[in-house]
Amino acid sequence: MNNRKRQIIQACIKLFSEKGFVETSIQEIIEEAKISKGTFYNYFPSKKDCLIAILDIGRKETTVRKVKAITGKEKNDKSVLAAQLIATMQVNHEHNLLPIFESILHSGDKDLKRLVDQNLLQEIDWTARRLLDVYGTKLVPYHYDASILLFGMMHQMFHIGKLINYPRGNAMEFITFALDQLDAITPTLISNQKTMLGPTFEEFINENIEARVIDKEELLKQLHGFKSYLKDLSNQQQEYIAYLIEELERDTPRYHVINAVAFQFYNSFRDTPHAPEAIEITNQLWQLSKNNS
Repeated sequence: MNNRKRQIIQACIKLFSEKGFVETSIQEIIEEAKISKGTFYNYFPSKKDCLIAILDIGRKETTVRKVKAITGKEKNDKSVLAAQLIATMQVNHEHNLLPIFESILHSGDKDLKRLVDQNLLQEIDWTARRLLDVYGTKLVPYHYDASILLFGMMHQMFHIGKLINYPRGNAMEFITFALDQLDAITPTLISNQKTMLGPTFEEFINENIEARVIDKEELLKQLHGFKSYLKDLSNQQQEYIAYLIEELERDTPRYHVINAVAFQFYNSFRDTPHAPEAIEITNQLWQLSKNNS
């Protein structure tokens, strides 16, 4: 991502969070970013496309942090799941996304609202699958109901906590408390052998949320392009890129190795202007590894 595009996105985050998406004009974005109107349209066909880019950055950063939280840890460790769940909240806070979400929900734009709703459904779907790691396959087919109940508990605890001025900085405390309640809820779900929203939720996800397909050859082109475009790479960054390219070009790539190196690759770019591109590549590497595991 070049500096101009980054300027536009940062300006949009600031204005959307302060004024709301609907109330912010393209002229205000141009003035805040200190660019020309032509430059804006070179990167984004519309204000909505700018917002979609912001949400996409947040989603990818969340994925990176979730993978980081579980790397080298046991999948059935509840504290690991708690660390992954809080990653979403941390990213939303750091990128000031919550006011933007609120402005979208009040914007009347059905497409944007659908995008936010889709992110929530994907988060519930991901959590349901992680609950199987924690509680085992005996939770099938009740894992979706368990995930929905968990999100309901967390949402209301954060909401009520805010209303009564509960001390800030207790997000992990809320999440851990809600997860602890699942220890009592899941045996009841299993013994009662009753589902509520779960089966319909799973069917809806399968029909409406497309699985992301990653093309290995396209990913290789992206890595090669990343390497040739950047002229200020450190020796370590060059080594990570070369190693990933070499591994992907093998007849039988070792995806468990790629999965491990991907985080080191991302981490080497984390505090650089190239972090967004590194996040994008890292997400694709992990998705490719997941699809082939």
